[in-house]
Amino acid sequence: MVIERFFPLTGGSETQCYQLSQKFVFFGAQVSVVTKRWRGEFSPFEISKEGFNIFRIGIPGNNRVADYFSGLALLFFLFSRRKSFDLIYINGGLANIFGSTAILGGRLLGKPVGGKVATPGELIFSGHRALSPKKFVHPLIKIRLWLANKADFYTAHTPEVVEELLEKGIKKEKIKEFTNSVDEKLFKPAGLKEKRKIRNKLSLPQNKVIVIFCGRLVKRKGLTYLLRGWRKFKHLTKKALLLIIGSGENQPDSVEDELKNFVKKHRISNVWFLGNKRREEVVQLLKAGDIFVYPSIHPEGTALSILEAMSCGLPVVGTKIGGIKKMIADNENGFLVEKKNSNELIKKVLFLIENRGARIKFGKEGRKLILEKYTNDKVAKMYFDYFKNLI
Repeated sequence: MVIERFFPLTGGSETQCYQLSQKFVFFGAQVSVVTKRWRGEFSPFEISKEGFNIFRIGIPGNNRVADYFSGLALLFFLFSRRKSFDLIYINGGLANIFGSTAILGGRLLGKPVGGKVATPGELIFSGHRALSPKKFVHPLIKIRLWLANKADFYTAHTPEVVEELLEKGIKKEKIKEFTNSVDEKLFKPAGLKEKRKIRNKLSLPQNKVIVIFCGRLVKRKGLTYLLRGWRKFKHLTKKALLLIIGSGENQPDSVEDELKNFVKKHRISNVWFLGNKRREEVVQLLKAGDIFVYPSIHPEGTALSILEAMSCGLPVVGTKIGGIKKMIADNENGFLVEKKNSNELIKKVLFLIENRGARIKFGKEGRKLILEKYTNDKVAKMYFDYFKNLI
């Protein structure tokens, strides 16, 4: 398992990699997660409690030098340990230095190598379709993009990603559509007494409806539009508290400072920024919450944050883009709104603030969907069987 960032650094890709790794060990595989050593205090090697190895390679740092050193370290790692693994799976970022190096290593070694493409635009670096468009595409980036097209297989999160891969000339038989999954035993609804207890423990108000966003604080998540609407309807949202979980740390399109300045400038007292939280803390916050909001403006895959919120029995207000449309059934387990539409977004949130019965009904439907389609056991078994057939 190759991934640029891994625990204790957290995010959707990191969590999904962890969940798949632990399930693969349970199914009988030997698993090693290879990641960059972002900080000097991170151990270069450890064994997880679930039994898979974690290797942190390269030199610590968040800069271009560290990136290229980690790429060279990954190539050395793959060649020196080539007898210890049968398949390489890249958990996102196929066109990044780490991901493209893994593809190069796999092809040179004759090992099956492929990876996840969760979001449209990941393998595009210029133009409006790019996830993070660049004004100038450096020749080295073009080489990485060329390598990204040379993987043996691709796992795609949505039909839009499948279509984009086909447009790039990748053969259909190399593409398998998969979703993210959620630990439904950990992320589960809290009863009224448990919710009160958690709120007391976390110093959260008992008399307010708690609305939650969880994810990276980057431009493509659409948080600017959420806060604009929240401010506009401030007199109506006084019954609620908005908790924003996550940060923009190490993200080129971070809007964390911009969001905090907006809240400070307009004196919005019922928006709290909680920063990055450990997985166990996110569980507690979701259990304490009432509504989940996800205002993304760029096509998503199967956003893990939404799956975790649904698994905890929260209704979700999200935008009509990408994989979000597959998870949210409008007016059944949540609401779908047009992207960048602050008024529509907040009006749906306000409806749920005012209607506890709708919150409960939608939350139950969301939990039901999770148990039917998105549990760790079901999704990881599909991945595992697919990987076995590639060896």
